[in-house]
This record gives sequence, structure tokens and C-alpha cells, in this order.
Amino acid sequence: MGVVGTTLAAATAGISAQRQVRADHRHWRRQLRRDAYSAFTAKADEVHKLLRDIDAELTKPGADLDSAREGVARARAALHDGLAGAQATVEIEGPEKLARMAEELSRSLSACVANLHAATLGESPTGPVAVRNSQRIRRFLNHASSKRNQFVEHARKTIDV
Repeated sequence: MGVVGTTLAAATAGISAQRQVRADHRHWRRQLRRDAYSAFTAKADEVHKLLRDIDAELTKPGADLDSAREGVARARAALHDGLAGAQATVEIEGPEKLARMAEELSRSLSACVANLHAATLGESPTGPVAVRNSQRIRRFLNHASSKRNQFVEHARKTIDV
């Protein structure tokens, strides 16, 4: 009877240890995903803020086009240096739906950068850049905000599983 009891206790302990290892692994994966999603969202927010600041500069009377062009260069660098790496991590950590959502948000921000670049390219400091492009730029910014909110909502659901 003692051998059976000892064997049963060892088997129970082994099963319990396996469950704990699996639970620890799931927790670790959730943490990796949480970190990836948070980093991506923070980088997207950084680019979005740069774009809002550029738009605000362009809508001022006597807009400083040199400052706006520098802002576009900073936004482009943030897209390529920071956001692209954070997006790659989201793509690796998955799931696929979130990877697609991250790509959509990145594309939206990239399109806004391209539009702002085109709006300031070749313009003179006295030209009315903001009047012609402000609505289009705001549509891009609103679209990016919508994509960000969708990404965050889905990321929360994915982490809570």
C-alpha cells in the first residue's frame, strides 16, 4: 500500500508541476504580447502626435514651412526607425489579425506623412498650404486614430484570453 501511495503522490506532483509550467508559459507569452502591443501603440502615438503638431503648424497664419518640413522628416524617421520595428514584433508575436491591424495603422500613418510631405514640397513660405490640405490631413489623422483604437481593443481581447 505504501508503494502505491508513494507512486500516486509522485504522479500527482508531476501532473501539478506540468500544469504550473504550462501556466507559467502562458503568462510569459501574454507578457511578451502585452509588451509588443504596448510598444507598438506608443510608437504609433508618437508618430500621430508629430503629425498633429505639423498640421497645427500648417494651419497657423504665416506657417513656418521649414519647421513643418523638419517635422515631416522626424515623423518619417519615427515611422521607419521606431514604428517599423515595433510592428515587426507584433507580427512575430501574433496573432495574424493583430499583425494585419498593426500594418493598417502603419499604412495610415505613412500615408499621412506622405501627404504632409507633398503639401510642403515646393511651397513658398507665404503660400496657403494649410487651407488646401488641412481637411485631407485631418481625415488621415482621424483614420489613423480609428485604426489605433481598433488595434488596442483587439489587443486587450487577445491578452485577456
